[in-house]
Amino acid sequence: MEQLRELEQEQAYTAKVQQLLLTLIERAQVISNDHLQSIQAIVADAWEDLRVKPTALSEEDLEQLSTEVDRFVVRRQFADSMAERSRRMLMNPFFARVDFIEQGEDKVEKIVIGLYSLKDEKGELMVHDWRAPVCSLYYDATPGEAKYESPSGEIWGRLTLKRQYRMENGRLRYFVDTTLSIDDAMLLDILSGATSRHMRQIVATIQAEQNAAIRQETARVLSVVGGAGSGKTSVAMHRAAYMMYRRRDLLDASRIMILSPSTAFSEYVSGVLPELGEENIRARTLREVVEEVLGKKVEKPYRQLEALLDGEDGLRRQSVAYKGGAEFMESLKRYADDFAAYGPSFRDVRLDNQVLIRRDELTRMYRGELSLLTPAQKLTRMGVTLQTRLSGWEERLYKQYEKSFSGKYSQRELRQMSNMAVAQRLQPVRAQLRSMLELKGDALLERALRAAPKPVRDAYRDNRAAGVTWWEDAVAEAYLMVRLGFAAPDKMIYHLLVDEAQDYSDVALAMLNAYFPNAAATLLGDPKQRTTPGMPPCDPARWGACFGMPDAPIVPLSKCYRSTRPIAELCNRILPGGELLQPFGREGEAPLVAQYSERLLKETLDRFRAAGHRSIAVVTRSQAQADSLSTKLEHVYRLDGGEADLNYEAGDNVVACYHLTKGMEFDAVIVVWPEAELTDDERRRLYTAASRALHAVALLGGGRLVRELTVGSAQG
Repeated sequence: MEQLRELEQEQAYTAKVQQLLLTLIERAQVISNDHLQSIQAIVADAWEDLRVKPTALSEEDLEQLSTEVDRFVVRRQFADSMAERSRRMLMNPFFARVDFIEQGEDKVEKIVIGLYSLKDEKGELMVHDWRAPVCSLYYDATPGEAKYESPSGEIWGRLTLKRQYRMENGRLRYFVDTTLSIDDAMLLDILSGATSRHMRQIVATIQAEQNAAIRQETARVLSVVGGAGSGKTSVAMHRAAYMMYRRRDLLDASRIMILSPSTAFSEYVSGVLPELGEENIRARTLREVVEEVLGKKVEKPYRQLEALLDGEDGLRRQSVAYKGGAEFMESLKRYADDFAAYGPSFRDVRLDNQVLIRRDELTRMYRGELSLLTPAQKLTRMGVTLQTRLSGWEERLYKQYEKSFSGKYSQRELRQMSNMAVAQRLQPVRAQLRSMLELKGDALLERALRAAPKPVRDAYRDNRAAGVTWWEDAVAEAYLMVRLGFAAPDKMIYHLLVDEAQDYSDVALAMLNAYFPNAAATLLGDPKQRTTPGMPPCDPARWGACFGMPDAPIVPLSKCYRSTRPIAELCNRILPGGELLQPFGREGEAPLVAQYSERLLKETLDRFRAAGHRSIAVVTRSQAQADSLSTKLEHVYRLDGGEADLNYEAGDNVVACYHLTKGMEFDAVIVVWPEAELTDDERRRLYTAASRALHAVALLGGGRLVRELTVGSAQG
């Protein structure tokens, strides 16, 4: 009876908040319409004046008119944003409550928590924004003695109530009082629902370990490490929303960037921040950044993967193994330091047998007169200086040739022939200067690779001659270009979120640190999902060092919230020994592990659709397999890593290689995996594919693969 009475009181509070929201929406709409009418009236009056007399408005009048219109536009946009904010809250105005008695006080403070703060007509807070310092009590504390960090320091007191609400269609369905962390029953209730192709916001179910990462404000570099489905990407997006809330003076959407693994992933996370009340941040891929730095197209990362997966290209694996680790990173740093101090290998500049510019003079210019500039600026300034000298040589040579050709040509022909002779004579000199002073990433890297194994050096030289840039070389070229000043850094980004960081080499991370010099960084990854053949094992402890912060904190996320327990247990059978997920206790249907056939694939896809799964992915080992299957299945969208991946609709089911689905999740997944030896690397690839599933998974493979996993199941 008491519980029912309290539920009625909470429902009455919900109705009061919703009525306030409706009032705010109506008021904002009136204000917006008033501003629109004002804008229309101003523009109409101006047009009337101009119609009667085209010269009626001076340039100053037009400028004042524009300023006045802009003022009303800004006010209208603010009113519209407030109305939209209230609409977002209307169906789910809050999700939690804590009651807190501050030390030394008698009054209980009732803190109702939602997406945004909301005040009534008297200025009293009806709902607190989840990012407010006091709301950390909900995520971190249990009833009893508790504290939270405020701008003025630690606030101690006693938590007397911790309550969670479950809304359905705008009505409070039930609440749960808990003495522990966020209630498992409610979390299970939320996780058991179907998902769209977009990531969900998790603000109502943030766990304490996730909250620690979201609210970490002091570290310039933070690494968040956890298995598939532990909430890493959700934490990153909520961290972005939190940082924008806490640092309004410094951070907005234009100053934060997320580095995503694919174009499809960028679209996948696009809805989270607007749901949290913030503008969407820009999502880019590392390849886009690298191509911007280098000014040329480079190999797509999944093409690198395709070349490595067949196991035939030993040279390519050697290249990836050498360039993916710490030793290569150190060699690039040494080369960059030496280049900055001493410059390129200067040589005497000769014209025939005559020395025009001595090596020691070039060295003196680089190391002495221009010592305060970047290496790229030094070479540019040297080029300008030497161009002046070339002009003097051109003039002297021209007079010599003009005298030699005199009498043989008319005046006009004499000038042309003399200019041609001078240009031809000085062409070798210009070539010598260009080779020393006009350097690009490929020329820099070829010099830096002098200490590399000979096959790796030779392969790079041959690729350069053919105009081909392998992916592992592209990031190294970009690092040298930025580090030495040949490419301008992006100083407008103040926070960088790097998702799937386990796929980044040390060089790639160091390049990002150099390219975004003003940015703090949040790095997210799962070492178990480093799946590129040849890459050395992933060590998150090195990520901070690549950003110049070797002692950067690492926040581990221990539990898997994405998949049902049976799916997580299948992933644990797949993973190499010792690399296990900790499944959250959500039950579900048993995975299907069976011999692949096209008939079984189609039957399973139909079964998953009939079961009501909205998002389904057919995940393959390679893109070639995905391309082939996409022609055999109906109503599927093939992801290929290009811009077109932004266009697939929520109702589409997808076919893609596992690499292009990294970071994403689907209601159901069908893993199509050919016969393959289950090496540790192969197990991690297979785990990456299977762990995309929330509710159902089918693994269709070769007979040996099926037997190994079935035996593993029996033993488990």
